[in-house]
Order: sequence, then C-alpha cells, then structure tokens
Amino acid sequence: MDKGTLIILNGGASAGKSALGEALQDGFEEPYLLLGIDAFYRAIPPSQKNHDRVDPLWYSTQNRIEDGHEYFRLIPGPILDLVMLGRYRAVAQLLELGLNVISDEVIWKREWLVNALRTFETYRVFFVGVFVSDNEAERRHLARGRLGSSWYQGSARYAHEDAIYDLKIDTTEESPEVCSRRIREAISLGLRPTAFEELRARLASG
Repeated sequence: MDKGTLIILNGGASAGKSALGEALQDGFEEPYLLLGIDAFYRAIPPSQKNHDRVDPLWYSTQNRIEDGHEYFRLIPGPILDLVMLGRYRAVAQLLELGLNVISDEVIWKREWLVNALRTFETYRVFFVGVFVSDNEAERRHLARGRLGSSWYQGSARYAHEDAIYDLKIDTTEESPEVCSRRIREAISLGLRPTAFEELRARLASG
C-alpha cells in the first residue's frame, strides 16, 4: 500500500482548525483520520490542564506585552516535548500503513516544527496556515466561555513565526465547508507540497 498523505492545519487558538479538519474529512472521497494536538492534549492528566498549578515539567505560561499588545505564551516543558515527539511518530506510523491524516496544530516552538520536518521527511505533507481576524477569534473565544484576546494573538504569533505554507486559509467570514473546498480544489488541481522542503532547508540543519 502507498504511504498516506498528511495535511497539517497550523494556526492560533479559535482559528477554526478543528471544524475545518472535520469538513475536510467529510469532503474527501478517501478516508482521513483527524489526529491533531487536541486529541493528544486530552490524554494528559487533568491536573496538568490547570494553568495555575501545572507542573513546569509539562509546561508553563506567561503573558507578555510587546508593541502595545498582550500575548499569551505557552512554554512547553520536557514532558510535553516528548508527548509531541511521540505523537508525530504515531502519526508517521499511520502514514506508513497507508492511512491519510489531518492534524490541526498550534506549533508553539521551533523545536516542534523541526521535529515534524524530520519525522515526516519521507511523506507527502501539505502545510496549511489557518488564519482569522483578531475580532472574530475573540468572539469565538468568548462563545466558548473563555476570556482574554491574548490567547489567540499569542498562539497565532508563535504558531506562524517560522512557517512557510503551501496554502493559506482565512476562516473569518467563510464557513469550514467553503474553506475545506478551497483546500481540496487546490490539491485536486495539482498543488505541489513544497513548504516542508523549504523549511527543512532553512531550519532542520540548525
């Protein structure tokens, strides 16, 4: 069986990645598994999801003021780094079996991106940047009962910091189904995935 295809949806919190991933699953004729960062985040102990008492070996958080904007930042610790590396390897095993995967991501640090570049070097990877306006991200964030615009602004800033994309999608005004169709049409029309090749040349040796 041929190796599977990986579509990575990378962007900030509330950018609409999970809904877009589900729309992609239903839109493709061939089967795709949705195995993003949230699926693995649910696997960590409940106590470590509380930012006020999380063990820094998992991660720590901070709010930074830069250029008049407040940015929330999650700083992964060594355990969370291992979880990320392990999940990349798990996804690679599924690809090796010929299964297709959609992975919605918030790539919080350059090392995570470098590990992804190395782990998925022999696979077909479409790297898609998912964007949304600050106002719409805040509206979605509040609708989920969460507070603080800095969460989206910070997560988007760090997720996109080192990225080069094969395709960029803005979910501010378009539905997940419309955005999904844009991605599927681009792939069907012969979009060549080169972003990981370019990033590998830029980052993987560093």
